[in-house]
Amino acid sequence: MRKSIKNSLLATVLLFSIILGSCADFDDLNTDPARMQESNPGVFLNPVLYEVGSYNWSRYNGFTFHLMQSIVTTNSTGGLGWYYISDAAGDGHWSVYYRWLNNIREMEKQAVMLNETNYRAIAKTLQSWMYSIMVDSFGDIPMSEATRGDEGVFTPKFDTQMEVYKAILQDLDSANLLFDQTAGLRYNTDGEMLYATDNALVANVSVGITKWRKFCNSLRIRILLRGLNVPGLNAESELKKMLNEPASYPVFESNEDAAELFISGVFPAEPPMTRPQDFTSYKVLSEFFIDNLKNWNDPRLPVFATQATNDNQKSYVGWPGGYNVAPFFNGSAPNQDIVKPPLELTLMGYAELEFIKAELALKNIISSDAETHYKKGVQAAIERWDATFPGNYFDNTETEFNGTLERIMIQKFYALFFCDYQQWFEYNRTGLPEMPVGNGVPTGNVMPKRFKYPVILQRNNMANYQNVKENMGGDDFNIKLIWQK
Repeated sequence: MRKSIKNSLLATVLLFSIILGSCADFDDLNTDPARMQESNPGVFLNPVLYEVGSYNWSRYNGFTFHLMQSIVTTNSTGGLGWYYISDAAGDGHWSVYYRWLNNIREMEKQAVMLNETNYRAIAKTLQSWMYSIMVDSFGDIPMSEATRGDEGVFTPKFDTQMEVYKAILQDLDSANLLFDQTAGLRYNTDGEMLYATDNALVANVSVGITKWRKFCNSLRIRILLRGLNVPGLNAESELKKMLNEPASYPVFESNEDAAELFISGVFPAEPPMTRPQDFTSYKVLSEFFIDNLKNWNDPRLPVFATQATNDNQKSYVGWPGGYNVAPFFNGSAPNQDIVKPPLELTLMGYAELEFIKAELALKNIISSDAETHYKKGVQAAIERWDATFPGNYFDNTETEFNGTLERIMIQKFYALFFCDYQQWFEYNRTGLPEMPVGNGVPTGNVMPKRFKYPVILQRNNMANYQNVKENMGGDDFNIKLIWQK
């Protein structure tokens, strides 16, 4: 759903003149950020949001989309859809994230120096968001000693997953208390990119800061859900406390609250994919992806897909994922409109939060109605794409709530469309939805549990790399993380 609050974002042009360059070497990930002539915490915010949001979109398109059996390549049987995973699959993710975590740390330092509590809270929220995706992607990662090149720390130690999760949860709890909704953002007078927060107040309240606080707490709930069955995290009790105290822990209440980064298409806020034809080149959507939407009479089908022509007839039809021999018929391509601006890049959506509540209610962790949250999640996921929600949508036996986690997770799968790696993480947490395995997938090729560490660590941080390998039990794709099924 487009947010009218974001329509004036052209003013971000001047801010993007300070986007920071970098090198790919590990040393560069721990060095001082480039200094601006006039530095304040506000100048870091939009570049981080834009660069990381765009990168996450690209990672869904290039990795998650294929791995999760939603899109099928038509010119190769050696890709991610057949579970062929490159050892370097996570290298770019590692370097990009630590580069921008470096800048978030500088943003927080500036905020502390200037006593700007809202910037401190936002820095903690963004840092936690990024570290949560890192730890869910790799396992043990540098955190406590990361991005400390200015202190001479160039070979940071690896923190355990438990240490990282505890630190993230603590930082988000601190951020929730730091947010001051009676103040805006002093240094972003033209509005930042996520919620258009400036220094203006409405009835003595900053609308943008209120939404940033909801993002902070919704993110914490996502992370607690992932650690629900991890001993020592106290996730169940924390979830109960947060969801039973909405005044103290406000969370997303609608699509208007969701963390969706608006991309106008006007320089420098250009879309992650500049050539829409690349989105459909040698690609069709899968049977799995198409058939569910068809069975549900789902209004997102024409939003996501185009009709294929076979025997002079147009229809929505998918190809089998992981095929052995390419099908003889034409398949539906993804809709190029998805990549054309204006568009929104999902950091975390409102529908995801409702599906989390549905799961917690189903498991009797919170005293709420699972069906109500399920229905809210489905409707929000549909309306997020500007599609009209049909009043009879739940009259279908394939969409009505049937009291199972399977029903929640298949709809959550579509709600996480183009949201970094979240479909992959949720599958590895629950084993749902059930992924089809094509007849061309070689025996032994399976869904990866994590990324391998970048090879560059073996050159620049060998001692700590050897230590983390020992602690993790190796460095391969099949090592389970502490929260995985």
